Amino acid sequence: MGAVWGFCYVIIALGITCVSGNDCNVSLVSPCYNSLVHYEGLGFPLYGQDDSELDDTCRNINDSFDCVNSFVGSCYNQPECDDECVEMITDIGLFSLNTGLKDLQSELCNLQSAMRETYLENYDCLERNADKYAACHNDSQKSQEYMDSMEDPKESLYARCCYLSWYQDCFTNITRDTCSVNATFFVSFSLHKLIGHISQHLCKDSPALCERPPLPIEDIDEEKPDVIDNDIDNSIEDSYNNSSRLGVSVFQLIYLFGHVIFTKHVFAIK
Repeated sequence: MGAVWGFCYVIIALGITCVSGNDCNVSLVSPCYNSLVHYEGLGFPLYGQDDSELDDTCRNINDSFDCVNSFVGSCYNQPECDDECVEMITDIGLFSLNTGLKDLQSELCNLQSAMRETYLENYDCLERNADKYAACHNDSQKSQEYMDSMEDPKESLYARCCYLSWYQDCFTNITRDTCSVNATFFVSFSLHKLIGHISQHLCKDSPALCERPPLPIEDIDEEKPDVIDNDIDNSIEDSYNNSSRLGVSVFQLIYLFGHVIFTKHVFAIK
């Protein structure tokens, strides 16, 4: 486990060093951006098994935010920023507008926080549910790919609100069925920090309560397998080895549908 966190920290630190050199090569900032997407998506809700690993996560998140901010500050509107660079800056801007990761980090990384204490006290039970949580992530990514194909705006909006309702329930219900009340509160509160503002803004006029995520009919009709698909790996190593998947997290649905919610503009993440 320690090797995983160390691997992540080395890559992020390298990204910060390179970006600080005013280089607008996207490959240098991608590890930082991908790290943030991982922590808000596939990494949830396991951020380290003890104080030491959780502290590593906190440093990684801080360093990643610093890294992407440095990239935007150095490359925005600069002649050396090519089309790929502009696209990355847009992605970072959308991320900054939508992410609740900073809010969750402020709780988990505060040594005096009751949420941090609750997380660490209940980590063992949360970790035992890793495969079940991975199934939520797996269905989440399938659902997002399906929603991306929708052309009708009303259908798409309802599907996304349905998705957000299901996503929160998927993690919360697993925890409620297997862990303590405090563990369930941690998961529910964390999801509120991560996506509560999105649900409120996107779905306040179109509430939807769904037991299943929006999926193609053929997927709904299929009998659920006894084991989850092997196409989703929750590890940080796989995240970096296959960064194309990292663009698809719970918040990718907002990137896909972001024009309904927010104006696409870029600013540094505070």
